[in-house]
Amino acid sequence: MVGSRLRSLDGREILIAGVAAGATGLVAFTAMHKLGSAGLLAPLAVVLVIVLLSKPLAMTVFVVGLTVVCEGPYFGLFTFTASLYTHPTVLNVLVALVVASVGIDLIRSRRAVRLPAVLALPLGILALAMLAGIATGHAAGVGLSTTVHKENVLAYLLFLPLAVANLDLDRRQVSLLLQGAYALAVFKAILGLIELGSGHGLSIERGAPLTYYEATSNWLIMIALLGIFTAVVARMRPPRWMLIGSPLLLACLILSYRRSFWIATVLGLLLVVLLALSPVGRRMLVPVGLLVAAAIWLLGSVNFQAQSPILRRATSLAPSSLTANLEDRYRLDERANVLNAIGEHPITGLGIQVPWAATFRGLPVDHKGEPRQYVHFAALWYWMKLGILGLVAYLMLLIGAAALAWRVWRRSHEPFGRAFGLASLCGLAGLAVAETTASFTGVDARFTVLFGAQLGLLGLIAGRVTSSDD
Repeated sequence: MVGSRLRSLDGREILIAGVAAGATGLVAFTAMHKLGSAGLLAPLAVVLVIVLLSKPLAMTVFVVGLTVVCEGPYFGLFTFTASLYTHPTVLNVLVALVVASVGIDLIRSRRAVRLPAVLALPLGILALAMLAGIATGHAAGVGLSTTVHKENVLAYLLFLPLAVANLDLDRRQVSLLLQGAYALAVFKAILGLIELGSGHGLSIERGAPLTYYEATSNWLIMIALLGIFTAVVARMRPPRWMLIGSPLLLACLILSYRRSFWIATVLGLLLVVLLALSPVGRRMLVPVGLLVAAAIWLLGSVNFQAQSPILRRATSLAPSSLTANLEDRYRLDERANVLNAIGEHPITGLGIQVPWAATFRGLPVDHKGEPRQYVHFAALWYWMKLGILGLVAYLMLLIGAAALAWRVWRRSHEPFGRAFGLASLCGLAGLAVAETTASFTGVDARFTVLFGAQLGLLGLIAGRVTSSDD
């Protein structure tokens, strides 16, 4: 009888193995038909997804980390990583898997959904603004499916913070997660410096190669730099390996030649000094600020003959240089045309996928093939695409994020959490300034994934602080 049971058990296992092998072969065959030889990896990907769906933290780290590591087409060291963003469906699926993984875990553990109160109203208004943008765009003649599809990046802002805020993490896991994020920033800085040193970087300022052009890596590195600066100023005694990595972060950020991130970082550092130092140290903020302003004025007024691209990039911040640079003039003329278009539709905006027209002011540069869906000013982008509700949602989202960061800084009992809170708060002030020259939040897919995860992590830490206080 024992033998018959073993034979029966073996038969069931053989049947299960046979079904699994058949399903795997079918997936591989279908994937090869669509993707070629790369389709052989499809079964492995399916298994990986199934495993990660049961582990929401691992799924979140995998997707956010993959998005940070895989650069777009402007990164010359590893050009194959840009294929991740060739079609938006890939990133959409990855973000959906994070949301699904957290949702499954909530159902399995019977935990209530947590939504940070300060984000509830901004995200609610954003959802309404997205519906308004779809309706306005459709009324202007854009297909309904097209308008819905073009709001995929905005949807990341709705769902990613909610998903990350509902991860079930203890203090140790949160601390390790923040340390891992800092290590990732140092790793990206090293890659960026290798890119520059090997000559693979995108060229700017008379052929000078840079580290990172896209906003995602610069934002991660800037937040990490503000975090370590906070820890030093507030005397939190950060680990030595973090201190060793900080010069790499600074060098990579400077050599990105992104003027908006330079300004954002300087503003963030000054705010860290203001908020983290003692009252005696805060008195030094005014003279330091005056010195920085004087240095910027000198850089903009003195005619340097040096060939350093850093000096050339810094002197281009002067107002006289902005009118001489064709790309800077384009941004100013673009803004004038968009403001004129918004003035004609101040309540509804233009709608999703409806382009602006250069009817108010001519453009100094003709960007061929550009559908004029973009504007180098995030607040105007939201107003143009989603109407007045979109502008309100954008402003309230920044305010809500700042309130979360402030709560984490003031009330968290963990050094890494407090440093992350103040770094995020001061970084948000810099982001608000940087987004007057470019649009990232809800517009750039990679940046929005990272920013959404950051909001969610702030909400998670703030929720733990509130529950421990209760």
